[in-house]
Amino acid sequence: MENQLQNGNRVWEDLLSELFRLNYEQQSRITAVEQKIYAALNKAPQQLEGLITLMFAHIMLGNSSKAKSMAHKIWEIGGSLAPFFEQVYIQNLLNLGLIDMAKILLSPRIEQLKDNIVFFYPSLVKYAVMTGDIPLLEQLGAFADVTAGDEVLYDFADLYESGNRREHFKNIQKLILEHSREYLSSYEYELYDDRGFPELQIVLYVNYDNQFCSKMQQNITAKINAFWRSCGQEPLNNLSVIVENIRLHPSWDDSVESDELILPSGDSADNWGL
Repeated sequence: MENQLQNGNRVWEDLLSELFRLNYEQQSRITAVEQKIYAALNKAPQQLEGLITLMFAHIMLGNSSKAKSMAHKIWEIGGSLAPFFEQVYIQNLLNLGLIDMAKILLSPRIEQLKDNIVFFYPSLVKYAVMTGDIPLLEQLGAFADVTAGDEVLYDFADLYESGNRREHFKNIQKLILEHSREYLSSYEYELYDDRGFPELQIVLYVNYDNQFCSKMQQNITAKINAFWRSCGQEPLNNLSVIVENIRLHPSWDDSVESDELILPSGDSADNWGL
């Protein structure tokens, strides 16, 4: 039975790998993989791993409404997942701005951080950034062997912590989500230090044209500036937001280190009995 489950998972791992190698602009190729997923799901319509794979394809195609519906369907079915698929599901939830659902799945991982940080680090750090959770970033930063390469992010967090602006960062990140969640297909971030200090750029991907992206970006930036004025403080000018069409999203093979996420499923995750 265990071998059958592993062989079944291999089908979905292979399909995910196909998707991971594609840039999001390759819509026809993504659609072709999506059709393969539908065909495989015909044999097992409630296969969690297959539904998670389909959810990711929907995200790549910019079908955020379908992806959100799939997220809730998976949630209602519940069950056990191998860590690999749990990680992909959490990443999907985060990309769609479904923070509360992601939090429920990540909370047990945070409580036992030492045992989970190596595998779940990509989801944990993304969740911390999206929610402006500097205490969690500080916890993650203590694992230097895992966080190597993200020094700029932790310098950024230290800047807000040392300046007593922890809550400011949290509120700004909340504001960004409030004004983007409805449209989100993917949420990413970039880090820079070329100006001599750490900078965080939030990249929001939506399935709308350039004019919409520009207006949305201007609106969120105006909201952030208004927030700083309401605090009576000058902004640090090291946090910015850009909004882009989902087709400009790079492939996951380009944007995520292969050893961070693309791992074979093996050990069963704890039942997340939802």
